[in-house]
Amino acid sequence: MLIKYIFSILILGCIVSGCAQSYYNVATQQEETYFYSDDKEVKIGKALSVSVEKKFKPDNDPLIQQRVNQIGQKLVEVNDRKEINYYFKVLESKKDEINAFALPGGYVYIFRALWDEISDNDAQIAAVLSHEIAHIAARHSVKRMQSAVGANVMSILILGSNNMDQYSKRKAIVGINELILSYSRKDEIEADVLATKYLERAGYNTSGVTTVLDVLEKTQRDKPIRASHWRTHPYIAERKKAVNQEINNGTIKFNDYINTVKIEE
Repeated sequence: MLIKYIFSILILGCIVSGCAQSYYNVATQQEETYFYSDDKEVKIGKALSVSVEKKFKPDNDPLIQQRVNQIGQKLVEVNDRKEINYYFKVLESKKDEINAFALPGGYVYIFRALWDEISDNDAQIAAVLSHEIAHIAARHSVKRMQSAVGANVMSILILGSNNMDQYSKRKAIVGINELILSYSRKDEIEADVLATKYLERAGYNTSGVTTVLDVLEKTQRDKPIRASHWRTHPYIAERKKAVNQEINNGTIKFNDYINTVKIEE
Protein backbone atom coordinates (compact mmCIF):
# COMPACT_ATOMS: atom_id res chain seq x y z
CA MET A 1 0.00 0.00 0.00
CA LEU A 2 2.85 2.36 0.83
CA ILE A 3 4.49 1.73 -2.56
CA LYS A 4 1.19 2.39 -4.36
CA TYR A 5 0.78 5.57 -2.34
CA ILE A 6 4.26 6.87 -3.20
CA PHE A 7 3.91 5.89 -6.87
CA SER A 8 0.49 7.49 -7.17
CA ILE A 9 1.62 10.75 -5.56
CA LEU A 10 4.68 10.90 -7.83
CA ILE A 11 2.53 10.41 -10.92
CA LEU A 12 -0.01 12.93 -9.70
CA GLY A 13 2.82 15.40 -9.14
CA CYS A 14 4.07 14.72 -12.65
CA ILE A 15 0.64 15.45 -14.10
CA VAL A 16 0.18 18.63 -12.10
CA SER A 17 3.68 19.90 -12.92
CA GLY A 18 3.12 19.55 -16.64
CA CYS A 19 4.75 16.18 -17.50
CA ALA A 20 1.51 15.12 -19.19
CA GLN A 21 1.14 15.99 -22.86
CA SER A 22 -1.89 16.17 -25.12
CA TYR A 23 -1.95 14.45 -28.50
CA TYR A 24 -4.52 13.96 -31.21
CA ASN A 25 -5.14 10.22 -31.38
CA VAL A 26 -5.88 9.34 -35.01
CA ALA A 27 -7.39 5.98 -34.05
CA THR A 28 -9.94 7.38 -31.59
CA GLN A 29 -10.16 10.77 -33.37
CA GLN A 30 -9.92 12.56 -30.03
CA GLU A 31 -7.53 14.89 -28.24
CA GLU A 32 -6.07 12.80 -25.40
CA THR A 33 -3.62 13.34 -22.57
CA TYR A 34 -0.78 10.94 -21.75
CA PHE A 35 2.03 11.01 -19.24
CA TYR A 36 3.74 8.04 -20.93
CA SER A 37 5.71 8.99 -24.06
CA ASP A 38 6.06 6.56 -26.97
CA ASP A 39 9.58 5.69 -25.80
CA LYS A 40 8.42 4.96 -22.25
CA GLU A 41 5.52 2.88 -23.51
CA VAL A 42 7.82 0.82 -25.74
CA LYS A 43 10.23 0.24 -22.84
CA ILE A 44 7.40 -0.94 -20.64
CA GLY A 45 6.16 -3.28 -23.37
CA LYS A 46 9.62 -4.69 -24.01
CA ALA A 47 10.15 -5.42 -20.31
CA LEU A 48 6.74 -7.10 -20.08
CA SER A 49 7.41 -9.14 -23.24
CA VAL A 50 10.48 -10.70 -21.60
CA SER A 51 8.34 -11.86 -18.68
CA VAL A 52 5.58 -13.12 -21.00
CA GLU A 53 7.98 -15.19 -23.08
CA LYS A 54 9.46 -16.76 -19.96
CA LYS A 55 6.04 -17.85 -18.73
CA PHE A 56 4.57 -18.72 -22.14
CA LYS A 57 7.19 -20.02 -24.56
CA PRO A 58 6.94 -18.94 -28.22
CA ASP A 59 5.77 -21.81 -30.41
CA ASN A 60 8.71 -23.63 -31.99
CA ASP A 61 7.17 -23.88 -35.49
CA PRO A 62 9.02 -21.29 -37.64
CA LEU A 63 6.39 -21.42 -40.40
CA ILE A 64 3.66 -20.42 -37.95
CA GLN A 65 5.77 -17.55 -36.62
CA GLN A 66 6.55 -16.41 -40.17
CA ARG A 67 2.89 -16.48 -41.17
CA VAL A 68 1.62 -14.57 -38.10
CA ASN A 69 4.29 -11.93 -38.65
CA GLN A 70 3.50 -11.55 -42.35
CA ILE A 71 -0.21 -11.05 -41.71
CA GLY A 72 0.52 -8.78 -38.76
CA GLN A 73 2.90 -6.53 -40.69
CA LYS A 74 0.38 -6.21 -43.52
CA LEU A 75 -2.10 -4.84 -40.98
CA VAL A 76 0.53 -2.55 -39.45
CA GLU A 77 0.83 -0.78 -42.80
CA VAL A 78 -2.83 0.31 -42.65
CA ASN A 79 -3.28 0.96 -38.94
CA ASP A 80 -3.51 4.44 -37.38
CA ARG A 81 -0.29 4.31 -35.35
CA LYS A 82 2.84 3.68 -37.39
CA GLU A 83 5.46 5.49 -35.30
CA ILE A 84 6.35 2.34 -33.33
CA ASN A 85 7.49 -1.14 -34.34
CA TYR A 86 5.15 -4.12 -33.97
CA TYR A 87 6.05 -7.68 -33.01
CA PHE A 88 3.83 -10.75 -33.49
CA LYS A 89 4.28 -14.18 -31.95
CA VAL A 90 2.29 -17.35 -31.36
CA LEU A 91 2.72 -18.76 -27.85
CA GLU A 92 2.48 -22.35 -26.65
CA SER A 93 -0.70 -22.93 -24.68
CA LYS A 94 -3.15 -25.40 -23.20
CA LYS A 95 -6.13 -26.46 -25.29
CA ASP A 96 -8.53 -24.19 -23.42
CA GLU A 97 -6.44 -21.01 -23.72
CA ILE A 98 -8.42 -19.51 -26.60
CA ASN A 99 -7.04 -16.01 -26.36
CA ALA A 100 -4.77 -13.27 -27.69
CA PHE A 101 -3.46 -10.10 -26.11
CA ALA A 102 -1.37 -6.99 -26.71
CA LEU A 103 1.24 -5.34 -24.54
CA PRO A 104 2.00 -1.62 -24.59
CA GLY A 105 4.43 -0.49 -27.25
CA GLY A 106 3.60 -2.89 -30.09
CA TYR A 107 3.82 -6.46 -28.77
CA VAL A 108 1.05 -8.80 -29.95
CA TYR A 109 0.62 -12.43 -28.87
CA ILE A 110 -1.81 -15.17 -29.83
CA PHE A 111 -2.08 -18.49 -28.01
CA ARG A 112 -1.59 -21.66 -30.05
CA ALA A 113 -5.03 -22.96 -29.01
CA LEU A 114 -6.72 -19.96 -30.68
CA TRP A 115 -4.35 -20.20 -33.64
CA ASP A 116 -5.43 -23.81 -34.25
CA GLU A 117 -9.08 -22.71 -34.27
CA ILE A 118 -8.55 -20.06 -36.97
CA SER A 119 -5.36 -21.07 -38.84
CA ASP A 120 -7.25 -22.19 -41.97
CA ASN A 121 -8.47 -18.66 -42.64
CA ASP A 122 -6.21 -15.62 -43.10
CA ALA A 123 -9.12 -13.21 -42.55
CA GLN A 124 -9.78 -14.69 -39.12
CA ILE A 125 -6.10 -14.53 -38.16
CA ALA A 126 -6.06 -10.94 -39.39
CA ALA A 127 -9.19 -10.20 -37.36
CA VAL A 128 -7.53 -11.34 -34.13
CA LEU A 129 -4.31 -9.45 -34.86
CA SER A 130 -6.06 -6.28 -35.99
CA HIS A 131 -8.10 -6.25 -32.77
CA GLU A 132 -4.88 -6.30 -30.73
CA ILE A 133 -3.23 -3.73 -33.01
CA ALA A 134 -6.29 -1.53 -32.44
CA HIS A 135 -5.74 -1.68 -28.67
CA ILE A 136 -2.19 -0.42 -29.22
CA ALA A 137 -3.22 2.23 -31.76
CA ALA A 138 -5.88 3.58 -29.40
CA ARG A 139 -3.39 3.36 -26.50
CA HIS A 140 -5.86 1.45 -24.36
CA SER A 141 -3.11 -0.07 -22.19
CA VAL A 142 -1.64 3.35 -21.47
CA LYS A 143 -5.07 4.71 -20.55
CA ARG A 144 -5.68 1.78 -18.21
CA MET A 145 -2.34 2.37 -16.50
CA GLN A 146 -3.22 6.04 -16.07
CA SER A 147 -6.70 5.15 -14.80
CA ALA A 148 -5.23 2.70 -12.29
CA VAL A 149 -2.87 5.38 -10.96
CA GLY A 150 -5.72 7.88 -10.79
CA ALA A 151 -7.85 5.33 -8.95
CA ASN A 152 -5.08 4.75 -6.41
CA VAL A 153 -4.81 8.49 -5.77
CA MET A 154 -8.58 8.85 -5.43
CA SER A 155 -8.77 5.80 -3.15
CA ILE A 156 -6.04 7.22 -0.89
CA LEU A 157 -7.83 10.55 -0.67
CA ILE A 158 -11.18 8.86 0.06
CA LEU A 159 -9.76 6.53 2.71
CA GLY A 160 -8.02 9.44 4.37
CA SER A 161 -11.12 11.61 4.43
CA ASN A 162 -12.59 12.50 7.81
CA ASN A 163 -15.87 13.59 6.23
CA MET A 164 -17.03 10.12 5.07
CA ASP A 165 -18.19 7.10 7.08
CA GLN A 166 -16.84 3.62 6.30
CA TYR A 167 -19.91 2.61 4.26
CA SER A 168 -19.63 5.71 2.05
CA LYS A 169 -15.92 5.09 1.58
CA ARG A 170 -16.55 1.50 0.44
CA LYS A 171 -19.25 2.64 -1.99
CA ALA A 172 -16.92 5.28 -3.41
CA ILE A 173 -14.13 2.73 -3.94
CA VAL A 174 -16.58 0.37 -5.69
CA GLY A 175 -17.67 3.26 -7.92
CA ILE A 176 -14.06 3.96 -8.93
CA ASN A 177 -13.48 0.30 -9.80
CA GLU A 178 -16.65 0.15 -11.88
CA LEU A 179 -15.58 3.27 -13.77
CA ILE A 180 -12.26 1.65 -14.70
CA LEU A 181 -14.00 -1.55 -15.82
CA SER A 182 -16.45 0.43 -17.93
CA TYR A 183 -13.52 1.89 -19.82
CA SER A 184 -12.30 -1.65 -20.46
CA ARG A 185 -15.65 -2.73 -21.92
CA LYS A 186 -15.71 0.39 -24.08
CA ASP A 187 -12.15 -0.34 -25.23
CA GLU A 188 -13.09 -3.82 -26.44
CA ILE A 189 -15.89 -2.54 -28.64
CA GLU A 190 -13.71 0.30 -29.92
CA ALA A 191 -10.98 -2.23 -30.80
CA ASP A 192 -13.52 -4.39 -32.67
CA VAL A 193 -14.67 -1.42 -34.76
CA LEU A 194 -11.11 -0.34 -35.52
CA ALA A 195 -10.18 -3.93 -36.38
CA THR A 196 -12.99 -4.00 -38.93
CA LYS A 197 -11.60 -0.83 -40.54
CA TYR A 198 -8.06 -2.22 -40.64
CA LEU A 199 -9.23 -5.48 -42.20
CA GLU A 200 -11.02 -3.60 -44.97
CA ARG A 201 -7.98 -1.38 -45.62
CA ALA A 202 -5.70 -4.42 -45.81
CA GLY A 203 -8.01 -6.26 -48.22
CA TYR A 204 -9.30 -8.94 -45.85
CA ASN A 205 -12.93 -9.99 -45.54
CA THR A 206 -14.40 -7.99 -42.64
CA SER A 207 -16.64 -10.92 -41.71
CA GLY A 208 -13.49 -12.39 -40.14
CA VAL A 209 -14.20 -10.27 -37.05
CA THR A 210 -17.69 -11.68 -36.47
CA THR A 211 -16.49 -15.23 -37.23
CA VAL A 212 -13.83 -14.93 -34.53
CA LEU A 213 -16.46 -13.58 -32.15
CA ASP A 214 -18.49 -16.71 -32.91
CA VAL A 215 -15.47 -18.79 -31.87
CA LEU A 216 -15.15 -16.86 -28.62
CA GLU A 217 -18.89 -17.16 -28.00
CA LYS A 218 -18.73 -20.95 -28.41
CA THR A 219 -15.75 -21.08 -26.04
CA GLN A 220 -17.70 -19.13 -23.43
CA ARG A 221 -20.71 -21.44 -23.77
CA ASP A 222 -18.51 -24.51 -23.26
CA LYS A 223 -17.12 -23.16 -20.00
CA PRO A 224 -18.96 -23.36 -16.63
CA ILE A 225 -21.24 -20.39 -15.97
CA ARG A 226 -19.68 -17.97 -13.51
CA ALA A 227 -21.69 -14.94 -12.50
CA SER A 228 -19.34 -12.02 -11.90
CA HIS A 229 -20.02 -8.41 -10.98
CA TRP A 230 -16.58 -7.44 -12.26
CA ARG A 231 -17.20 -8.09 -15.96
CA THR A 232 -14.32 -6.54 -17.87
CA HIS A 233 -15.46 -7.50 -21.37
CA PRO A 234 -18.80 -6.67 -23.01
CA TYR A 235 -21.13 -9.48 -24.01
CA ILE A 236 -20.37 -11.02 -27.41
CA ALA A 237 -23.75 -9.85 -28.74
CA GLU A 238 -22.83 -6.24 -27.96
CA ARG A 239 -19.56 -6.64 -29.83
CA LYS A 240 -21.22 -8.28 -32.85
CA LYS A 241 -23.75 -5.46 -33.03
CA ALA A 242 -20.99 -2.84 -33.06
CA VAL A 243 -19.04 -4.71 -35.76
CA ASN A 244 -22.08 -5.30 -37.98
CA GLN A 245 -23.03 -1.65 -37.60
CA GLU A 246 -19.55 -0.67 -38.82
CA ILE A 247 -19.70 -3.13 -41.73
CA ASN A 248 -23.20 -1.96 -42.73
CA ASN A 249 -22.41 1.77 -42.55
CA GLY A 250 -24.32 2.48 -39.37
CA THR A 251 -27.29 0.19 -39.97
CA ILE A 252 -28.26 -2.12 -37.09
CA LYS A 253 -29.58 -5.53 -38.13
CA PHE A 254 -32.79 -6.74 -36.49
CA ASN A 255 -31.11 -9.90 -35.11
CA ASP A 256 -28.28 -7.86 -33.59
CA TYR A 257 -30.79 -5.64 -31.82
CA ILE A 258 -32.90 -8.55 -30.53
CA ASN A 259 -29.88 -10.57 -29.32
CA THR A 260 -28.40 -7.61 -27.49
CA VAL A 261 -31.67 -6.75 -25.80
CA LYS A 262 -32.25 -10.34 -24.68
CA ILE A 263 -28.82 -10.61 -23.12
CA GLU A 264 -28.87 -7.20 -21.46
CA GLU A 265 -32.26 -7.92 -19.87
